[in-house]
Amino acid sequence: MSVTGGNAAEVVKVLVVDDDVQLQGALRQMLTRAGMLVQVAGERAEALSTVAVSVPDVVVLDLSLPDGDGVQLLSELRTWSDVPVLVLTGATDPRRMLAAFEAGADDYLRKPFGPDELLARLRALLRRPRGGEEESAQRTYGGLAVDLAARTVSVSGVPVHLTPTEWRILGALLANPGKLLTHRWVLAEVWDGSHGDETRAALRAHLRTLRSKIGDDASAPRYIATESGAGYRWIALEGAEEPPAPGPAAEAETVTDVAELVHDLNNALTAARLAVALARSRAARLADGAGEDGDQPVGPPLDDAVEQLERVGRLALRIEATVRGETDLLDDEE
Repeated sequence: MSVTGGNAAEVVKVLVVDDDVQLQGALRQMLTRAGMLVQVAGERAEALSTVAVSVPDVVVLDLSLPDGDGVQLLSELRTWSDVPVLVLTGATDPRRMLAAFEAGADDYLRKPFGPDELLARLRALLRRPRGGEEESAQRTYGGLAVDLAARTVSVSGVPVHLTPTEWRILGALLANPGKLLTHRWVLAEVWDGSHGDETRAALRAHLRTLRSKIGDDASAPRYIATESGAGYRWIALEGAEEPPAPGPAAEAETVTDVAELVHDLNNALTAARLAVALARSRAARLADGAGEDGDQPVGPPLDDAVEQLERVGRLALRIEATVRGETDLLDDEE
């Protein structure tokens, strides 16, 4: 993967900050295969020194470090650097994630994650203009056309009227493509920091009308994605073809019945254990030369186990939120 700098293509420099040697090694290998130049740091002080000396294009940061909290690292880094930072987190407490954003994180990725998702988040951060780069005032996203200078919007050639508040929200989103904008940040940006509890509700109301005007659907977003309990993200790619029309609203994922969630969790755990056992059995038979005709490769059962374990992780998060009485964090509009 490369970015354009002047007239030459430059290799993207990534700094991975994580004290887990295995994860550090896996990230280095995966990002190197993607064509990036990877450096690693296992401690807070080493990470700050590496950013100062090597000036990476993007930082991948785990919040748990042996010599200090990742949030503290972010706070110190933001006093002298605007390098994009993608936070890796296994925390389920939304307050922990929001603290990272308040300290200066640009985006986050919850563990466990796959390589495609990590690369997609990094590409989104790298597309953001850096200091000193000029942005075009005219943007097109399929059938949506926005002229920031003329303050005009059209959908499939039809002009759309936006209120001043909707303009400020849209402008904030377009200025930070791919970046998660927290509720608090948007409120401060749009209402100049003077807001109360009622303004958060107003923000959700303005997002609904803005989505409606530009042809977006919260349940199947083309342009604005809601990150539950955190904020909003502009997901459309500039210059992309017209996104497919949203289909029927997806079945609501929020489940408030703990018994049903536990049932699903046990099913996923059972399926994962069976898949692992099956893979081990087949591997043992093949190693002993006793494999039967028609035996399937070991890969598919292991793939099934990984998929089920990822499902376990998602269910565990939902159970925790439900038990804490924070089911509103699972709602799209929160």
